Amino acid sequence: MADQCVCNIVANFPYLSGLGIVSANLRTNREIVVNSDGLVLYGPSFGDLSITAYGDFADTKLLTCPAKAGASYTWDRRYECDTTSNIIVYFIPRGRIRSYKEGEVNHNISLTPASSHVSFSASASSGPTAVFLKQDHIDAYDFTYSGDPIPLVPGNAYNAIEVDFLNSLLPTGSSLYLQNFSWDYTPPQIPMLSYSFLFSYVE
Repeated sequence: MADQCVCNIVANFPYLSGLGIVSANLRTNREIVVNSDGLVLYGPSFGDLSITAYGDFADTKLLTCPAKAGASYTWDRRYECDTTSNIIVYFIPRGRIRSYKEGEVNHNISLTPASSHVSFSASASSGPTAVFLKQDHIDAYDFTYSGDPIPLVPGNAYNAIEVDFLNSLLPTGSSLYLQNFSWDYTPPQIPMLSYSFLFSYVE
């Protein structure tokens, strides 16, 4: 198997142009075990994909204070051999989405609040006139993000997610599962989004 390397400037990265993507990182691996008799045993193939992107510009009312929101999704892995001895991986959801928000989030984010706690951040390391921030941290469940580049719905906690423009990046036959999402706003900048995915495929 020959090594392959493509080195070019990121402006020429062809797969995600025009989508507001700031960075994308893809890693894949296959579990391989050599037993005491020298027999090579091939396990399942996994990968992870992380993306950061610009979100929709924040609502006018958000221009004065930072805010953030996010959600995490937990999956168990179960294995099965198919008829050709390939190992198939199933991702089993472990329950509701765990989500949160701090501050006033954008209109395209919604969640179901469960409890509220005070959070604050204060540091005088840059001088006594440095700004401190105090706001409510809300723990929640369910999560919806209706903006670009990848909208999210509560069903993403239980099923693979379909993202058409990612098909050209992923190995053939990949099933993509959302692991984490975050929305972060620091005025007067454009909000930043982070997505983290897991996937499996058969080589």
